[in-house]
Amino acid sequence: MRTVFYVPPLKKMSGGLSNIFETARDIADLGGEVAFMGPEGSDLFAGEAGALSFLPWGSPLSSSDVWCVPESWPSALHPGLQSGAHILVYVQNWIFMLKDLPGGVSWARLPFSYLAVSRPVRLFLRLVHGLETADILPPAVDEVFFQSGARPVKRVRIAMMPRKNKLLGEQIRSIAEQRLARFCPPLPVDWVEIRNLPRAEVADLFRSCHIFLNAAFPEGFGLPSLEAMASGCVPLGFTGFGGWEYARPSVLPGQSAYAPPPGCIEPDPEAEPNPGNGFFFSDGDVLGAGLGLAEAVQLLCNDPAQWGRISACARDTALRYTRAARLETVRRIFCK
Repeated sequence: MRTVFYVPPLKKMSGGLSNIFETARDIADLGGEVAFMGPEGSDLFAGEAGALSFLPWGSPLSSSDVWCVPESWPSALHPGLQSGAHILVYVQNWIFMLKDLPGGVSWARLPFSYLAVSRPVRLFLRLVHGLETADILPPAVDEVFFQSGARPVKRVRIAMMPRKNKLLGEQIRSIAEQRLARFCPPLPVDWVEIRNLPRAEVADLFRSCHIFLNAAFPEGFGLPSLEAMASGCVPLGFTGFGGWEYARPSVLPGQSAYAPPPGCIEPDPEAEPNPGNGFFFSDGDVLGAGLGLAEAVQLLCNDPAQWGRISACARDTALRYTRAARLETVRRIFCK
């Protein structure tokens, strides 16, 4: 069985495209047959493919092939339909499954298989589209992030990624700053912006910080928060719905832990016990996240032992998403 991945004509590597590349690499490392195929404009990914096969657009597929297409590119389903290949739709963000299909066709009526990046995405597929059969393949956390160490608390360091919802992140920051300024003396805070850096440098910055402020939503998984956890940096902010794959709310002094709406996530037999692994707020709740961030800074300064327990719980969570764990999932799904 050969798995052929569709590669969209993007100008730069995205998180979703990187995850597809890692999946193909894992299949090849396990001895499976794998290839890429994309239209003109996919040259960036052809360079990334390295020793993996990159087929010219229009190359014939066979009925024994698996044609794997990202959920955001339904126009790429045609080669699989034309050849009779088995079509596998990899859903990495639930929001793209709300796109209209041509001719009023619904996902539920198409003879495809589905692969979900997280349990919340699989639940979304079942509740919204009536799709019951999706396997789950989350991304792995790169090993460069698993090197957490003790951090002094002379100054609280907060990491931010302006990649998504930059304005909301700035509003959360402003609320937290103005609330913290009311203390005498004010609690010292440094803000660290992370953008357009290789993974090793992102890991170094996470390890230098105490809190990762995440304003991103919607998300199918939310890998940056998990990478922060692996680095000993506690996430705070939004889950994007997909983040409930691993998010287990911690309780801030004077607040109740935010929990997802009933049925938002499926039961997790390996869920971490209290004290949780981060501070989470309803997507778009700028005021709640801003006030919570100020409370989290105080908790870090006033109760470092409790903070250490939360940080340790966060790192234990990330350890469930190593490449070794992912390889076993890839073996089960693709190397039958």
